[in-house]
Amino acid sequence: MIFLFIWLVLIGYAAFLAPGEDLDPVFSNILSGQWDNIDPLVFAVFNSLGLFPLVFLTILLLHDRQRWPAWPFALLSLGIGAFSLLPYFAFGDRPAKNRSTVRTPRWLMQFLSSRFWLLVLMVMWASILLTLLQGFSLEAYRDAFFSSSLVSVMTVDWFVLWGLSVYAVNRYCPKAKAKGLAWIPILGPLLVMWVNKKKSS
Repeated sequence: MIFLFIWLVLIGYAAFLAPGEDLDPVFSNILSGQWDNIDPLVFAVFNSLGLFPLVFLTILLLHDRQRWPAWPFALLSLGIGAFSLLPYFAFGDRPAKNRSTVRTPRWLMQFLSSRFWLLVLMVMWASILLTLLQGFSLEAYRDAFFSSSLVSVMTVDWFVLWGLSVYAVNRYCPKAKAKGLAWIPILGPLLVMWVNKKKSS
């Protein structure tokens, strides 16, 4: 029940422990479109939280034959990240009785496993990294972490998603080559799928 424990800890952290001011400066800048006031590293982490769910959507839908359908949790992760994925891994990721086929329609599986889709995600990953070329400050990120509850929660969420992505690759692709690449945040699982494309199920 490690996933349940992490889920409860994550909820508790977001609700009661995350540091931050009453008026969240980063959230205010995002809403007002004043992105120049946001440190590039903060912005990169924020944007990557929109890309991580697409990676999970790809992995889970290509192997969606478990007890619970994966697609609702994968779609919800686009908005709430690991908060929606952890319950799935805790309770739904169990063998389903009398199910040997994947729920995902064949046309969607072909698209999600295509090199075109994987390349699109890789380009998105590269574009996020390019924002860091503007220069970033770890000190500025630290200050944002303690002054913005959004940055505090999204940072923890990012690390949980990173760990879950490594787990997902090993869970659903146990015989894949180059699984060590999965440790590269976001890009790693995509590279594993790229290298093992012929073995996609």
